[in-house]
Amino acid sequence: MAFILRALVLFACSIATAHAWSAPSEAVVKAALVANLANYAQWQDHNWPANRTLICVAGRGPVADALQALDGQVLYGRTVSVSLRLRPADARDCQVLYLGDGVARSSAEWLMELAGSSVLTVGDGEDFPLNGGVVGLIRDGNRVGFDISLSASRRANIRFSAHLLRLARNVLGPR
Repeated sequence: MAFILRALVLFACSIATAHAWSAPSEAVVKAALVANLANYAQWQDHNWPANRTLICVAGRGPVADALQALDGQVLYGRTVSVSLRLRPADARDCQVLYLGDGVARSSAEWLMELAGSSVLTVGDGEDFPLNGGVVGLIRDGNRVGFDISLSASRRANIRFSAHLLRLARNVLGPR
């Protein structure tokens, strides 16, 4: 578990655009978490290429910008491809979908449209996984954590590694 945390921090620092000695911003840390989720997830009914991670972004904001900065980078042997999605129907081909600022109010529409698909949905706030999203990113004091909804991940036919589940602040639903 400590190894994964160190790896996330090192990764977040490596993509920070600020001075090399400054702490990464909350947005950069959240983007690092989003980008690393695919490394700890298994899609049961979808064979994604082992050398690529497709991250889609809906909405705007600092996390969306930090994710866009990852486009084309190779992380842990996978090329990250980041793509903007404007409509829920266009997100069914995404591996990971981050719902950013501007779509928070309509996240229910996005989640309803993606029901039955194998998209790993990520949004901000502890309510996101309670309302049907798979992973909710949460600021907890001066740290960034995440909650996982096992019910939502099962509906999307996604399984997470035990290591990731131990790192989660809360794991919602029966294991």
